[in-house]
Amino acid sequence: MKPFYLLLIFFLCFSSLVQAQGTLSGARHKMAIFTPLYIDEAFDNAGSYQYAGKNFPKQTISGLEFYHGASLAIDSLNKQNLPLDVYIYDSKSERETLEQQFSKCAADGVELIIAHCSLADLTTLARLGADKKITVINATVPNDANATDNPYFVVINPTIQTQLEGLYNYMKANYTGRQVTVITRKQSSEKYIRSVFETLSKHYKDSVKFIFREVNDEIALNALGTTTQPTETGLFVVGSLDTDFGSKVLKQFAASSKNYASLTVIGMPTWENINIAKPEYKGVEIIYSIPFYNPKTDAASRSITGYYNKKMYARPSDLVFRAYDLTCRFGNLVNKYGKGINKKLEGTEYRTFFDLDIKPVYQNGKISRYENKKSYYLTYLNGVLKVVN
Repeated sequence: MKPFYLLLIFFLCFSSLVQAQGTLSGARHKMAIFTPLYIDEAFDNAGSYQYAGKNFPKQTISGLEFYHGASLAIDSLNKQNLPLDVYIYDSKSERETLEQQFSKCAADGVELIIAHCSLADLTTLARLGADKKITVINATVPNDANATDNPYFVVINPTIQTQLEGLYNYMKANYTGRQVTVITRKQSSEKYIRSVFETLSKHYKDSVKFIFREVNDEIALNALGTTTQPTETGLFVVGSLDTDFGSKVLKQFAASSKNYASLTVIGMPTWENINIAKPEYKGVEIIYSIPFYNPKTDAASRSITGYYNKKMYARPSDLVFRAYDLTCRFGNLVNKYGKGINKKLEGTEYRTFFDLDIKPVYQNGKISRYENKKSYYLTYLNGVLKVVN
């Protein structure tokens, strides 16, 4: 998105913050959105913009994108005439701490918070939410923020543990009895991925037959795919979150794809950041999971895309759609269930763009948190991308 148009959003955002605090009335349902706007860095005490010309503070971009998606959703909720008030908070405010802002939320009767925040800020919000019994939605970070015994904390972007469990179940459903070679290196995160697969394999009595292969240098990397028989069907998992390593493995397998009758390489969720359409990956069936998938063919998605094209000469980011979805979904749920919403998270009501499968995560017999267990699996082969579940 062009900085000038983001700047316009920034001014709109600033005025909306003022209005949102000043026009609330009556016994209405209330929710809040925390997003990093860095307003105090961009404006002085007199309200003057502190950057020259069309310059723009880059650290605000993701927060503004999330805000803008939420504001479009608020417009949609207003058209439904819901008795719902929405507060917007700058999680990077220099004038108020998160604790002070949360205290305002609690005093104003806020029943749910949607947070697009850093992990450190989420840890604070999760603790405060548990203390005040206010549901906190972690909208973007795939981490549980060390939440324990906290039925008021909800992880929307699944943790790596959850995504690995989902991947194992996907392989169990589609490749039962097949040998799967997991490629890792001697790195802590990759040792963790291996340990999860080993634990699941023992639990499910080897429903998926794993072989683990370490690739720690260029010699081992270059040897991938060179020692098979031409009739073999290759099935590999790259057990690494490192997209550079994943790209190298894909390129090496593509160079050796003729050694196989068919060749499938399964990657981690980080592979959404790999350009899988590159010609050097041709010949390999590439599979990876993502927690959110939106083909953007529905009326609301087309409207948002059209708005951005017309007003900003840009495309809306995934954060815009994420914020729109969660604000619409949980705005309606708060309006229906109020503060008891944390007991009504497991349904499919008010779906907007994404399927969510929110389930409780138990620890020592108690709900540690809630977490979205849904993943979409994408497969790509020679120019064709498909959703396979």
